[in-house]
Amino acid sequence: MAETFFPGENDDMARRTKSGSAAEARVVRLIMQGIQQHVTPPGHRLVERELTEAARANRQAVRNALLRLSQAGLVELTPNRGATVTQCSPKTTREIMQARIINEGAALRMLADRLDQPGSERLMEILRQEAAAYDEGMIAEARHFSREFHIAFTEMAGNATIARFMRELIDCQPLLGAQTPKGPSLFSGVIAHTKTLAALQQGDGIAAEAANTELLRQLEREFLREIAGA
Repeated sequence: MAETFFPGENDDMARRTKSGSAAEARVVRLIMQGIQQHVTPPGHRLVERELTEAARANRQAVRNALLRLSQAGLVELTPNRGATVTQCSPKTTREIMQARIINEGAALRMLADRLDQPGSERLMEILRQEAAAYDEGMIAEARHFSREFHIAFTEMAGNATIARFMRELIDCQPLLGAQTPKGPSLFSGVIAHTKTLAALQQGDGIAAEAANTELLRQLEREFLREIAGA
């Protein structure tokens, strides 16, 4: 496998187990790293043998990881062709965003009843960094903090399954929208994130969910406009 797509990790990995959840997580992380770095393009074929070598995982771990990503809509499994990185059509984009709306809404409702001061401060710091990055014109960095805000509140909600599923969806956000190189969109979620956090601090999960849903609907429309204009 070309290093461009799945750079190997350090030699310590060779001593780790080649099966089980840890091995599956390594495979997922390698695929997502390639997507995040824009070096594993949509439509790229994912070869089991190459993944086993790059992730120091056995074939069963690779297949389980690919199945997880397929269930999240990020990898397509096709008979006689194998696995490929999803090419996000408008339909796929809508489905992924709908999954985010449903699961993030559930996480926010749960979190509203359990948000403590450290959790609130964590979200406030991420929001501060996001806003500062936008102010400085550092769009890629701002996008990173925006994703971290969503990942953080899903993790703090207390449901590990939702948190894991949402991280996979959010981290693979570069698959959505246009697939041709274009200037970065100036779309910002800072105002919506501010509303979401304020509602959480007041213990109002319904209001937090509403603010987040409005943001995700706006983001979905942004992605679909990019696809149409690509």
